[in-house]
Amino acid sequence: MPDQAVAPTDTGAPRYRSSAAARMVNIPVATLRVWERRYQVVGPTQAPSGHRLYSSQDVRRLVLIKQLVNRGHGIGMLARMETPRLQDLVDEADQTEGLLKRPAARSVGQTQTPAVQDERIRMVLIGAETSIRWATHVQRLHDVDVVAATDDSISAELALQNVRADLILADFGAMHMDTVDRLVRLSRVVGAKQMVVVYGFANSQVLEALRARAAILRRSPLEPTELQQTLMEAVRGWRSVTRAMRNVPDPAPASRFDANTLARLTQDMPRVACECPQHLAELVTLLGQFEAYSADCESRQPVDVALHAYLYRMAGHARALMEDALATIAEAEGVTLPEPTTMALPWVRQGPQA
Repeated sequence: MPDQAVAPTDTGAPRYRSSAAARMVNIPVATLRVWERRYQVVGPTQAPSGHRLYSSQDVRRLVLIKQLVNRGHGIGMLARMETPRLQDLVDEADQTEGLLKRPAARSVGQTQTPAVQDERIRMVLIGAETSIRWATHVQRLHDVDVVAATDDSISAELALQNVRADLILADFGAMHMDTVDRLVRLSRVVGAKQMVVVYGFANSQVLEALRARAAILRRSPLEPTELQQTLMEAVRGWRSVTRAMRNVPDPAPASRFDANTLARLTQDMPRVACECPQHLAELVTLLGQFEAYSADCESRQPVDVALHAYLYRMAGHARALMEDALATIAEAEGVTLPEPTTMALPWVRQGPQA
């Protein structure tokens, strides 16, 4: 059993030994130790007993790195990246694979526009008894199409090769680490944006491994109305954020000014009668802080990762706009702008160093 020095809900607390963390990520313990020693991919703490302890955040970061290594990325490059950027790379890879797997649109006689198709929720049911228990209740949901139903055997991956889905609903009486691996593979095959997993029994390592992959977990027995509510809340969250993200597809520019430069700029504008430069500098600082706060939430709250990724990106764009406004006022006042800074700002989190 993993060491639990704090409440299980504290995702930042060290709880898992090396062997448990390695099983959750599905890598050998030796590989984990090499990644730490050579690349410092995570920074586990050391218990009084001498064991190295990993938090849920550490596990989630390792999961992302393993996915990217499996896709051909170099571990040395990945180790220097912050967790939100790793998530971006995984998302980009998933989107690319989804485009490659997506069937070509019909050019003649197509009666349904892509915009309308996007409003439909495509769901796959996974588990030997999932269809029996939940198919009728799921089909009562508005705009939900059950596009496939299968068990979680090896043959299921082949059966779903040509299926595209937004959501996976899985139901298992008992779950083990190999269940997690199969669910992740099936989710990737169909391009699902979210997994909802109903389970009877599972140990804490299995549950944490699924949470690290942004799965929503519900314990049996579960009322149909509770499941329906869970599904619709999950869909509403990622669908609304997906729509919004289309308007901000690119990451925000890096910050132009550090704290000292902001202070100097406002002091060098004596001809501005009001305090607008000072207010702009304060807005830049606050937006930068909220940008970092959203990035932290993105790492700590896997269920709401899409929402916080959106807030992180929007905060960055808002900060960049305020920086442009401050720079414009400075130029109008004849104040020489400094060269763009490359130093770390106090509100920007730093990734692990190689």
